[in-house]
Amino acid sequence: MWRNTWLTSLTDMSPRILRAGLCAMGIMSCAGSTHARPIHHPPPPPEAAPELLYGLPAACIAHVITAPLLTNSGSPIIPVTFNATDGLSYISVTQDRVGVYAATTHDFPVESIVNIKTIAGEDTTYATTLNTLRINNGMAENVPALLEGIGLPHINTRPVLGIIGYDVLGNYDVLFDFPARRMVLFLPRKGKACPPMRDWLGADSTALPLLPDSTGRMTGVALRVGERTVRMEIEPGADISSLSRRDARALGLTSAMLHADMHVRTNAGKILNGRRHHFDNVTLGTWQNLGLDVNVEKTTYSVLGMNFLRRRQVLMAFPQDMIFMTPQQDMPDDRGQATHGVLSTRTAIARMVDTPPPPPAGSSTLLAPTDSPAAQPAAH
Repeated sequence: MWRNTWLTSLTDMSPRILRAGLCAMGIMSCAGSTHARPIHHPPPPPEAAPELLYGLPAACIAHVITAPLLTNSGSPIIPVTFNATDGLSYISVTQDRVGVYAATTHDFPVESIVNIKTIAGEDTTYATTLNTLRINNGMAENVPALLEGIGLPHINTRPVLGIIGYDVLGNYDVLFDFPARRMVLFLPRKGKACPPMRDWLGADSTALPLLPDSTGRMTGVALRVGERTVRMEIEPGADISSLSRRDARALGLTSAMLHADMHVRTNAGKILNGRRHHFDNVTLGTWQNLGLDVNVEKTTYSVLGMNFLRRRQVLMAFPQDMIFMTPQQDMPDDRGQATHGVLSTRTAIARMVDTPPPPPAGSSTLLAPTDSPAAQPAAH
């Protein structure tokens, strides 16, 4: 090693050479010198800030697919192409498969009947296959899908073609940049220049482990109120956060306490009647004493929705089983084109109770970047 070589060299030198060398280094006084003169080395230059792409370190991300979010306050929707049709799609972290709306009964072949669990209870739908799915510069073929219904909903004049679910999103690290109204799918790169992912969103962000649901999908977080904790699904497809009655009881809410709260109704395929409760002592990650409004309803699970997620950057690092979030930015709410969340659709947030037949050979829900990538914004 360098240090051993240096020490050996000093020992092997003649006294005259050693004295000259030590004099030059200022270690000892020499003839004609009044005092030792230490050498001053200039400080190393500060490390350059990493070049950013979509607010992320550019050298640390690959397989990048982006899409504009057409709202930053209500449930996010993105432009998509299903088969040869251009339209819109909701985004749902907790929906198992891509959901499709059929304009006619002939659009999608029915392959099997599937029992599903939604936030409102159990239901039945049909498995089918989406031939091609395109999100901006990413495309997949032969995508297993669930039929959401016959007839295309519309937002303004644009058709809603379906719901992008976990089987696509779960392959990626997914950044929901609600202030910038942008979704970024990417795969992380490893390198010496890449800081830990927990630092990517800034020092004031918080980090939490993702927790599995009953099927093993890593889509939830632990939310603590006082000394009690419940698991809530991260769900941008929900306009407002919701607590199941079971979780509400686990947090200490009684019927008498809820009776004083505002009555609410939610359309989640069927009408859910409940109460809206306000917490002011919520802990999430390193954040404490947060305020949170939730609907307490007869649901099958609890969700942390857009009333909490809006105006934040939310990085769902599915391969790493982590989620990172920034504080809410001080900006006006802008509901954009989406006025109602995906929870208003019939089979929204659909989790398969049974397993349909295997998809056709060669099917994949990993989007392949096309030869015509989206325009890259300037680093900022």
